[in-house]
Amino acid sequence: MLFQEGICFSLIKVSRQVTRTYRERLTQYGLSQPQFFLLIALYEEDNILITRLAEKVALDKSTLTGILDRLERNQLVIRQANPNDRRALYVRLTERSRSLRGALTHIYDTANQHFLSQLTDHERKVFDEILHKLGRCR
Repeated sequence: MLFQEGICFSLIKVSRQVTRTYRERLTQYGLSQPQFFLLIALYEEDNILITRLAEKVALDKSTLTGILDRLERNQLVIRQANPNDRRALYVRLTERSRSLRGALTHIYDTANQHFLSQLTDHERKVFDEILHKLGRCR
């Protein structure tokens, strides 16, 4: 098999296209793609345990901590300890990040639509099934 025929190469090419699309749309907000995805996840489920958020966005806790540090520095999230269990940290949106919700979810929706519009309904279904199947590989 040629290098360019490998699945890893194909996934990297698509990932670069997705990253470029988001980067172009996020520069005006000063957000990186990982920061953006965390905010989108928090728009779906705010005031969430950090361990739950890490699972939700498929990041390890140390990577998540660095991204949250930057979001907190920019006053977009607040981390708060559970008074009953100091080991349990929650993360929640600030008023500033809530005010960006409409614009950021619009970017998320239109970027997804941009890529998915290249596929038929059947191709979307098959693509989703394949991604889920590959995501379970160890």
